[in-house]
Amino acid sequence: MFMEDTSFYMGNILTGNAVHNIDAKGRIIVPAKFREALGSTVFALRSTDGRCIRIYPELQFHKMLAKVCQGDVRKDALRRLISGKAEQLKVDTQGRMLVPEEMRLSVGITEKVHLVGMIEWLELWEEKALSDAEAEVSDEELIAMMADLGIA
Repeated sequence: MFMEDTSFYMGNILTGNAVHNIDAKGRIIVPAKFREALGSTVFALRSTDGRCIRIYPELQFHKMLAKVCQGDVRKDALRRLISGKAEQLKVDTQGRMLVPEEMRLSVGITEKVHLVGMIEWLELWEEKALSDAEAEVSDEELIAMMADLGIA
């Protein structure tokens, strides 16, 4: 498509952001701009740093599992982490997704959720945690990263 590396994600991309309240039943509204790329079955997994929840489209999650399942027994701990902690979720016909309360609370999401498209997955953030994460990287560092990639 637009990269020489054919291993790059070639599905519908997730870009943009949104903020929504969590309803009384603990459901999160998935904006229409994300629904097509996500599909109706998704997988939720806390990020490795434990600060947000990643929502993977089913195909992307399966690609990740395929990589983890290749190779030796030393990857069993990684398999256990991913498959043991992941939750399969459904996006209903009204565009709502019920993320387990325990998972939401583990990253501080209680009333409001920030949704951030990350090309291959969607991230769910608590407002202050997202603000802190964004503040960790300066504009100069971002410009340097872009220059390293040849996109500045």
